[in-house]
Amino acid sequence: MPDPGLGGRRRVAWLSPLVTLAIAVLIGWGCVIGAREVLHGLDVGVLNNRKGPDVHLVERPVIFWALIVFYATAIVVSAGMAVLLAAIALRGLFGRRA
Repeated sequence: MPDPGLGGRRRVAWLSPLVTLAIAVLIGWGCVIGAREVLHGLDVGVLNNRKGPDVHLVERPVIFWALIVFYATAIVVSAGMAVLLAAIALRGLFGRRA
């Protein structure tokens, strides 16, 4: 029996991969913004904390480098997720149809 999709309606075959691709693009855009912030923090030596005191390299080097490593790890993991989602979406859009 065919899957009726959401609420008994037929699903549009290309819509789901496009939504997945849009999510991948948004995650990738967030990675670019985050990477720019990290590079700016490394260049200036200050991590801007929007809701508290800024973290200066010369005042608190351990906290500064711990945050840089944490942010960089989060960016790399998010970029990997964006690439994975984009690959799944593109495979769904242009993959071989049975």
